[in-house]
Amino acid sequence: MRDGTTRHAVPQPLRTATQRIESDMHRAPLPDAAPALRWLTMARWRILILPIVTGALVAAPWLDFALFPLAWVSFVPLLWALAHAHDRRQTLWIGFVAGLATNVPAFYWLVYTISVFGGFPYVLAVFFYACLSAFTALQFVLFAVAFRALGFGPLGLTAPVVWVALELLFPNLFAWRMGNSQLQVPLLMQVGDLTGPYGLSFVIVWVNAGLAIALRRPQRWRPLLAAAGATALVVLYGVLRMPVVQQAIDAAPPIRVGLVQANIGIHEKGNVSLFDINLEKYRELSAPLENSVDVLIWPESVAQWWVAAGETQLAPKHNPDPGVRPYLIYGGLAYDYPHEGRDPQMFNSAFLIDGAGHVYGRYDKQVLIPFGEYIPGASLLRGLYQFSPQTGQFTAGLDSRTLDVPGRVRFAPLICYEDVPAGIARAMTAHGAEALVTIFNDAWFGRSMAPYQHEAIALWRAIENRRYFVRVGNAGVSSVIDPFGRVTDRLPMFSGDTLRAEIRPLQLETVYTQYGDVFAWGAVIATALGLLVVRARARRTS
Repeated sequence: MRDGTTRHAVPQPLRTATQRIESDMHRAPLPDAAPALRWLTMARWRILILPIVTGALVAAPWLDFALFPLAWVSFVPLLWALAHAHDRRQTLWIGFVAGLATNVPAFYWLVYTISVFGGFPYVLAVFFYACLSAFTALQFVLFAVAFRALGFGPLGLTAPVVWVALELLFPNLFAWRMGNSQLQVPLLMQVGDLTGPYGLSFVIVWVNAGLAIALRRPQRWRPLLAAAGATALVVLYGVLRMPVVQQAIDAAPPIRVGLVQANIGIHEKGNVSLFDINLEKYRELSAPLENSVDVLIWPESVAQWWVAAGETQLAPKHNPDPGVRPYLIYGGLAYDYPHEGRDPQMFNSAFLIDGAGHVYGRYDKQVLIPFGEYIPGASLLRGLYQFSPQTGQFTAGLDSRTLDVPGRVRFAPLICYEDVPAGIARAMTAHGAEALVTIFNDAWFGRSMAPYQHEAIALWRAIENRRYFVRVGNAGVSSVIDPFGRVTDRLPMFSGDTLRAEIRPLQLETVYTQYGDVFAWGAVIATALGLLVVRARARRTS
């Protein structure tokens, strides 16, 4: 007797059977006939909270780059949850939740951008962002499915191999990589001239896998030790490579460049009546720099008039800065009539001119922004532009042309988002570019982390090709990046100012420039082979 209650002994066979049933309820999924009970008995911390934790840890460095150490443990909760998933349904759910928890907070600014840049109502912009977030979450779903099929693999290599394969192949609108989060540790990033950001992504996820294995089975420490060894090799490569690159920098002649950031608001920039006033701001800001620089650089689409594609001499009314002493690179608009009787092709272009209006080169943007510069599918359904009248109807350029400043430097021109994918900068460098330049307008992102995220992704182009990189935006962040991926100088967001900097034209050849993403494609091949082997084994046992 205790507290007025009577305890009756439970027969041993019944107690054993009860314990077995309770154990089975936690170990195996319940039949589909009782879905409500099944969800109640699931370990919610495993299928919901753990992937949310992973999403928060992956997203954190994109909201504050000082949180970069979190990337090295971010996948541990996800891998733990996937290792304990009961079935495919749980696996898919875990991956989807992790993807949403990563993308929704990290790239929240897309709602504002879709609304302002595309001209969509805010509610519709939220809907588009929800759809985009659900789509981008599929990257984690695919990772989860592959991990379920392959397990941790020898030395925990499955996770980093599969993740790098997905970084290369998955069509993210904003092509971020785990390696991009480490911009505050330049020593780690130097492996980029061999592997691009994928090599650093690989070791980050490998360390995560090693930790997850060690937490599950403390006696299995070899995967973590192997991952730590790979990370040490990445650091050692940086230690050895940086002095070699520095010698090439010291031997190259200096080129003086002037970055002009006028901070014209997005509404003023699109106001036809203010075009001349906006252009005058650039002239006024540029005037004090004219005698001290070799090249002036203005941002994207500064000049709002249309210039014929084959023009070699600008008419005086189309010269944005008549009589300017240095050479001038600026963003403008070009058009062409490829076929008589058809609508003209319109291009977002970069021009290189002198003060007399002579055109030394023009480059047409190849990677257009959906819902800003064009609407996907609008060529089939022209009526789509009625829902977004501010969206442009531009044509993508076809050629990777350099802008060659006579006797000084050959620039690889990139426009806006084109410094995110690596291919264009790499192709231009392979064809002789000695420095990189991006002209852009990130004011569409508002006061958010987006311009800094853009810069964090773009600076890898400097490392991959070992070139100085000049980025000039209408409202910032304008910056100069050295061949080690370090931001050496920067103008803050939403400020009207100029920056005078010195760069060096380089002709170093890197493994990445020559061979591109061979490392990442190796991960793709390894993943495919692994899945084929698993499938073949399943067929033999079925």
